[in-house]
Amino acid sequence: MMHSRHLTATTLRAIRPTRLLSTVPSWATLDPASLGSSPQPHAVCNLVNGRWNSDTEKSITIPNPLDKNAPDVCTLPDTQVGEELQPFIDSMRAVPKSGVHNPLKNVHRYLELGEISRKVSI
Repeated sequence: MMHSRHLTATTLRAIRPTRLLSTVPSWATLDPASLGSSPQPHAVCNLVNGRWNSDTEKSITIPNPLDKNAPDVCTLPDTQVGEELQPFIDSMRAVPKSGVHNPLKNVHRYLELGEISRKVSI
């Protein structure tokens, strides 16, 4: 029993931090120096009814957190109560109270997601 703990600790010490970081996909990284490098800030959109939407009267601008003189990083839609919010309310009302991924009501979808998880684990 003591021997297996020693092997585990030795194995953990042998793993270098650079090896762990090498498995991060390129799309999941951000270079802080690149923030605000573009004069046109990134536009974030709302997702409603499966479509990206940026039709709002107001927007919120996020300044560069590292350099106050650099261009803004992104703009976010500032969805207001009223007509702008109504598509979100309608979308939520269209979802059944039991949800769309309820395994008791949609057995085929539940089995399909299980098969996807099994294939990913192989």
